[in-house]
Amino acid sequence: MSADVPELAGLRCERDDRVVTVLIDHGPLNLLDGPLMSSLSHLARWLADRDDVTVVLFGSANPEFFIAHLNVEILQTDSARTAESVESFQRLVGRFRALRQATIALVEGRVAGGGSEFLLNLDMRFAVRGRAIFNQVETGLGIVPAGSGPQHLVQSMGRARALEVILGHDDFGADLAERYGWVNRALDPGEGWRFVNRLARRIAVNPLGLIAGAKSTVDAQATDLEPGLAAERAAIVEAFADEHSTHRIARFLRHGGQTVEGERSLGDLVGDP
Repeated sequence: MSADVPELAGLRCERDDRVVTVLIDHGPLNLLDGPLMSSLSHLARWLADRDDVTVVLFGSANPEFFIAHLNVEILQTDSARTAESVESFQRLVGRFRALRQATIALVEGRVAGGGSEFLLNLDMRFAVRGRAIFNQVETGLGIVPAGSGPQHLVQSMGRARALEVILGHDDFGADLAERYGWVNRALDPGEGWRFVNRLARRIAVNPLGLIAGAKSTVDAQATDLEPGLAAERAAIVEAFADEHSTHRIARFLRHGGQTVEGERSLGDLVGDP
């Protein structure tokens, strides 16, 4: 690990001049649990204070999983089933969207649920064919995505496709994710890191102020997210109050959710009645 980057549990950070590469390395699933969310929060705060970092690349040290999803066991606790808890997660992923740096992700494995919402708050996303799989899994668990995912999905792919993604809670390969607008483009195996590293270094020749200024021009016409985020909070709290969510979450864990084998077939696992 580079001496001038933070040491954070579950994240391997390296720096090359003005580009920081972050590999998620957090157990067999890269599960988005409390320790990983804490590390991501610290990383976002560190980056916000750095004027000498202009590009951040995200990838995974695990060839099967980028981020599996939020730790579903958390959702069985009363403390997680509040609007305040949901808003805390919205703020976490929103910190990455607000960074002045250009943020880029290369997805080579599975990503779902809250992991997808983290991705959607990054500036650019690329997926490796035959390896990357996306799923906005929440309705298969009897709840709704509420970490800003609906807001970003509808902006990137339109209402009808966003509803297909959210209500269908099925697996999407790299090419279909590209066609829908979930990612910038799908890349062939072996091309991924070469492509994103070249892109990062083309961006990094610019000063941070110019990068932040360019981001502000793109975001100038963006819709205020807060009404949508408030709607997400209200919808998920209402879903938590229904026994359907309790049943679906318990069933998911009982049938192999959050095991490597179960997660390899996530779309089928949450699609069964």
